[in-house]
Amino acid sequence: MRSSLPLFLCLVAILAGMSAQARAEPTRVEVRVLARGAKFLGGYAASTRVVLTDAETGQVLAQGQTSGTTGDTQRIMGGSSPQDGERSTKDSAAFRVTLDIDRPRRVTLSVTGPLGQPQATTTATSTQWILPGHDLTAGDGWLMELPGLIVNLAQPVAYQRIKAGTTVPLRASVTMLCGCALSENGPWPASDVEVEAYVTVDGAALDKVGLRFDPESAMFDAKLPATAPGLYEVEVRAWMGKRNNAGVARTAFFVH
Repeated sequence: MRSSLPLFLCLVAILAGMSAQARAEPTRVEVRVLARGAKFLGGYAASTRVVLTDAETGQVLAQGQTSGTTGDTQRIMGGSSPQDGERSTKDSAAFRVTLDIDRPRRVTLSVTGPLGQPQATTTATSTQWILPGHDLTAGDGWLMELPGLIVNLAQPVAYQRIKAGTTVPLRASVTMLCGCALSENGPWPASDVEVEAYVTVDGAALDKVGLRFDPESAMFDAKLPATAPGLYEVEVRAWMGKRNNAGVARTAFFVH
């Protein structure tokens, strides 16, 4: 009789586990990430990292990356909400997962991106309940917003050696966080963005330099006088006040 007791307990444990699994219901979740004032953060190789975590236990329920396009510009930026309330289309970037849960879970969502632009990467989090069998897919699903601008420096090349007494061209591209370009007359006017360069020479600050938008190249340009030898460190700051978006990029070069 005693020898059969462990077998009985094992059977009870197995049945209890099977019962718990039977109660678990597949629950679909869709996550989309919108650049503040612009379109979805799209891409396939290095888009946006998504992590779903049980807020009470810390258990990671799912993780991955969004994939897809930045979406339909008119639908997102047309100035009025679509009749169905959705800004996304079938090909808009999203992270899709099915969770098997047997009870309500208070879930924290963390999104980080754009992964392909480390100098512009930012993170946002949100928490809500997810109920078994109730898909979180209506409309745009679990929609998150990331603020910021992408600033990339095309010139000068990092740690380039430049002769004293010359003028150094400074060129920077500034885009929305989704990669959407600024222009003179498009949905993201360059006139809404202030771009300035802050320069130090061997640690001593010089006057800031304003960059002007060139519509032909869609880049911001300025000229930096390289009068004295030393290490020039440049920080380019972009500010879109209408959207509370900011971006920063840095470089350095030697003057000899």
